Amino acid sequence: MAIKQRLLYLSGQSTDPRSPAISQALHEPVHGTIVEIDPTSRGLDYATVHDAVVDGWRIVHFPDQRGSVYDSDVQVIGFQFILEKLEEFND
Repeated sequence: MAIKQRLLYLSGQSTDPRSPAISQALHEPVHGTIVEIDPTSRGLDYATVHDAVVDGWRIVHFPDQRGSVYDSDVQVIGFQFILEKLEEFND
């Protein structure tokens, strides 16, 4: 068994980790996996980024803060956080 990095991209409604999540993409450290929307899913794995952190994920990238400034020229739809979790995988 090898310890590998899992990546979770979670977009929130704001830069606050406790704001509601609006989308996600899970990247598994396994050859041949595809990141796609699961039509059978009943929603996102986590309601907020904070919920993912409580579950053991670590934030490795915070969203750009410029889109959250009032009257900013930058238009942002969702604020993307990147999280990681190290877990054992069978090779």
